[in-house]
Amino acid sequence: MVWWTARRIWKRVPWGMVWAVSVWLVQKGRDRAQANLTKKEQQELIRLVKKSKGRPGSLPQRDRTRLKNIAGKALRG
Repeated sequence: MVWWTARRIWKRVPWGMVWAVSVWLVQKGRDRAQANLTKKEQQELIRLVKKSKGRPGSLPQRDRTRLKNIAGKALRG
């Protein structure tokens, strides 16, 4: 798949799914996150999930976009 097509598809993923994937990565998907993310990105993923306090809507749009990008990278590699 061409990178821009994958990117366009990822932008259309519902926020609820991004949230669920992010929480899973923090709790159980550590191996995948460690393999595909830098230490800084791993720490940022954890920070953003904690910052939201379980409510994805409490994150500003900039943080939501960043969380979406980090979660996508962790899943895809």
